[in-house]
Formats: sequence, C-alpha cells, structure tokens
Amino acid sequence: MENFQKHLYVLILAGGGGTRLWPQSREESPKQFAKLFGGKSLFELTVQRARKVTSPSHIFVGTSIKYRKNVLEAAPFIPEENVICEPMRRDTAMAHGLGALFIYKKDPQAVIVNMASDHLISPVDVFTSQIKQAAEVAFNNEYLVTVGIKPRFAHSGMGHIRAHKPWSKDSDDFLLGEKFVEKPEPKLAQKYTDSGQYYWNANLYVFKAKLYLDLLKKHSPKTCSMYPKILESIGTENEKEAIQLAFQMAPSISIDYAVSEKLHKFVCLPSKFHWTDVGDWKEVYNNLTKDPAGNVIEGPKGRGEYIGINSKNNLLFLDKKVIATVGLQDMLIIDTPDALLICPKDEAQGVKQVVQALKDNNLTEYL
Repeated sequence: MENFQKHLYVLILAGGGGTRLWPQSREESPKQFAKLFGGKSLFELTVQRARKVTSPSHIFVGTSIKYRKNVLEAAPFIPEENVICEPMRRDTAMAHGLGALFIYKKDPQAVIVNMASDHLISPVDVFTSQIKQAAEVAFNNEYLVTVGIKPRFAHSGMGHIRAHKPWSKDSDDFLLGEKFVEKPEPKLAQKYTDSGQYYWNANLYVFKAKLYLDLLKKHSPKTCSMYPKILESIGTENEKEAIQLAFQMAPSISIDYAVSEKLHKFVCLPSKFHWTDVGDWKEVYNNLTKDPAGNVIEGPKGRGEYIGINSKNNLLFLDKKVIATVGLQDMLIIDTPDALLICPKDEAQGVKQVVQALKDNNLTEYL
C-alpha cells in the first residue's frame, strides 16, 4: 500500500479579518498576524503545528494578496510559490479549492490537511497524531474526513456534525458522519449538545485534493467553473489572470454550504485535544497565563508596564505606556500607539460594533 506520508500536504487559510480583536487586529495586519500569545501570532503557532505534520515544502498558504508579505515574514522557510494569493475574498469554498488545485498540480495523489490560521490547539503532539490518523484514512478511502470537537456548551455560532456510529469495525477511533448542520438555532444547538451525538465543526477537514475538486464540481459547479483554466495556467505567465477571472465569476460561499451540508456519508474523528477559535478578547484572556490576582498582562513585544491596585481578572494588552488601574475588575484594556479599547470582558463581542462605528464615521485610518 502506498505510503500516505509522502503525499501529505497542509493548506493553511490565512486570508480573513478579525474585527472583534481590534485595535490589535487591523486591515493591514489582521488577527492571525497579531502577536497575541507570548510574542507569537496565531499564524506562527499554526505553522509550527503544520511543520509537525509535514515538511515545509509541503505546506501551502492561501491568503489575500495584501497579506503575502506578512506570511513570508512569519514563515520564510515556506517556498514562495506555495503562498497562493487570492485577488478578492470569496469565502472558504473557493479558498480550499484554489489551494487544492495548486497542490493537485504538484501531486495528483495529494491528501490535504486543512488548517485555519486563527485557532489555538493543545497539546500539539496529540493533535499531530490524530491529524495523521485522519490523513491516512482520507488517503486510503474516497471519503472526506473531519475532526469533530466535543461540545463544551450549546453553541449556535458553530457548525455541528452528527456522528455517533462506528465507521469501521476495525477501529473505534472513527465515527460514521451522517450530516453537517451549519449554525443551528439556539434551541436546536442545545438539543444537539444534550443528545451526545453531535460534534462542533472546526473546519479541520482532511481530504484528497482530487476528491474535494470532484465534490465541488458535483455540488457547487459555479465555484469551480474556471478551475480547468487555473490548473492549466499554474506556473505560467497567465496564472494571475486566470485566478483573477475565476474569482470575479465565482460566488461567495463557504465550504460548509457548498460541500459539507450536501454530504450524507463521511468520516468523523472525535478530537482528543483542546481546541478554541480565538474570536474575541475574552477568548484571548481565557487562553493566557494569569497572575495571582487573575490578571493577564501581555503585549505584542512581551509584557508591558502595569500597576494594579485592588484590580483582578483583567486583560491588559499593553504597548509602551505605563498603565495603572485602581479597583478594576473583569475588564479589557487594549493599548496600541494610536487607539485604546476599554471594555468589560463580557462585552467583548461588541468590539465589532466599534469597528462598524469607525467605518460609519469615516475614521478608516484606525481600521
């Protein structure tokens, strides 16, 4: 049997924004490139995980053309030709598809581990072991494989995966996936969680490049109508023009709506690692080390200067100024050279409204 490891690739999607992590996350350097965790960015941490899975020559990154420099600076060991630049945003179905085309061109037998660039995962060795298990199953079978996250609470903002029956009599690790449900209503999410038959969909997809391209052709033909032209142009002077035209013609649709929800049989591997989508500042706080008072003091270049009097359970993301607080509890203080955010931790989701207000007031220099 062919060794899957030599055909194993990682595709990191790093083209999104991150309005809820303003003012560290900006248009020119969104959240995946912000130094949030011990001086490292989420993108850098994702690349570290990818290098545990395969070699740098087999790591590809899909990103916006304006973030190409960010990617190459953070991961100079990734070949430049492996950084695939999208001319405009068309959501994840197109992003996964473009990456799959480039990888398929290099290796028609390729199996792809897809990673988002804004997730925190630990322990890394458990993740690596499970993701290789998933890749071997995907390589040897004509199934899409996904890693499901056991729900910690009823979450209507997450896609859900129904899987509770064994996939194979030879393995207890894998389950038969029955359906994907994208972001169910709160009552339905609670029902799913209570049933014990559902997992969160963290978009940790593993599939053969050819299988995904075939699934797109079957279930979302408008997304991939220009793929033959792109495949033909890769590595030629016509490559950028072909990609530009394909993106102009393609609909904006996620992989979940374009492909996943159309599947009634796939493979699910329940995770044994901790996973979180770093979607707001409260989640950043939850994943950093606290001092004895429950405060997190961090900064893009290490710990800033902070004096806290009777202050506890705060996140202080500091730049160069000395920040002092008296009697402050459960707050976020995010300091940057040109903007300061102060907000209760429980209101962290509201930061995206600040970004919208900046747009509405034409304060675009702060975005």
